[in-house]
This record gives sequence, structure tokens and C-alpha cells, in this order.
Amino acid sequence: MQDAVLAVLRAVREAGLGRINRTTLIKLVYLLDCLHAETHEGETASGSAWYFYSYGPFATNLVGAVGEMANRGIIHDYSAEHRDQEYTQYWLGEFPLGPALSDVGLAPAQAARFGSLIRKFRQDLSRLLDHTYFKTLPMQAATPGQNIDFSVLRGVGEVKPHHQVGIQDQEKLMRILQLGASLERKYADLEGNARAMAAHRPIYDRAYSEGMAAMDAELQNEPGIQFTALLS
Repeated sequence: MQDAVLAVLRAVREAGLGRINRTTLIKLVYLLDCLHAETHEGETASGSAWYFYSYGPFATNLVGAVGEMANRGIIHDYSAEHRDQEYTQYWLGEFPLGPALSDVGLAPAQAARFGSLIRKFRQDLSRLLDHTYFKTLPMQAATPGQNIDFSVLRGVGEVKPHHQVGIQDQEKLMRILQLGASLERKYADLEGNARAMAAHRPIYDRAYSEGMAAMDAELQNEPGIQFTALLS
């Protein structure tokens, strides 16, 4: 759980955000768990006990772990009041640096998506809350007050290998190869014979020549386009 929190705060710092409040941190850890579950058989990175709270995904043990990390000086925190409401901000100091997203099990594609989500919602907490609440599969399948099941994400982010379909019939394959070789030899023979090459060029008959002459005559009768040219 600690590594997941540190990885999120490191990604936040690398995105240029600096400090984030507790709600943002909790939701970003949730998104990290969603991306991790896509390629790890539905398992989360943090191991948090997520459940459907009034305002979306929430994990009491994760909140407790974040507070403990702040008390031990592993992460920095700052608490204050604004309009009679208390809030706490968290950020990563010089040490520890924190694990990279790949260190907590995120595949490159999922790590890139997580970075884009941070940048997308960096200045808009309400949009982040809407995204976690309405646009993640575990929440869509969740029941208020009940645990959130991440198994619905099993295999969602796996990259399926591309199997090239080849020609299975060996006789057909040999005929295709022989035909290709024959065409190569024929073209090579023609290259050295100007008369033979001329025989394969398009045939322009008298009707074609007369048609082109008529079109040229029409163009000559068109009025010219008036313009002024400035030469520097």
C-alpha cells in the first residue's frame, strides 16, 4: 500500500503538480488500482479495501496508511482551514524518491494512461470525481455500501498477440513463388529490349489524339485571367 501511495505522489510530482489534497490522492490511488487490475487478473496494486461510499470509491485502511506515512515523515503534509472546512495536502519530499509506476506493476500502456489522467484532471477535482464515479468499470458494477470488485477489469488492458495468417497449402505457396520468379525474369528480359518494352506501353490511337486536340482548342478560346504581377 505504501509503494502505491509513493508511486502516485511521484507521478504527480513528475507531472508538475506538487501538492494534492487527500481526496485527490485517494482517487488517484483508486485509478492506479484500476489500471493495475487490467493486466493482473483483477488484483489491485495498493491492496486497499475499496467500497462504494457516498461520493465514490473509498478505502478506510488507505486513509489510515496515508496518515501514518505522514506521521512518520515518509511523505509531507500540510493541514489548514478554508471557509470553516479543514483540508490536508500531501506531497513527496527529496527523499524517498518513490517507486516508478512500473515498480508497482503498471505496464507501459497503463502507466502512460495514468500520466495522462493526472494531467487531464490536474486543476479540476470535480471532473476527477465524476470520472472515478461514472467512468470506471468497478464503480459501474458496484453497489452503494458494498465492496468494489476489480475482477471486472480482468484482461481489459492485455495486449493480444497478432498471429499472422500464412498460406498453409505448400503446393499453392510453391506455385505463387514460381509465378513471382517467372515475372521477374520476364521483366528483366524486357528491360534490355526497347521494342518489347514499347509493345507494353499504352496505345494512343487516332481518336485519342483528336480528342486531346479538341480539348486544347477549347482551352485556347477561354478568356484569359487578368492579374497584376509585382516583381521585387
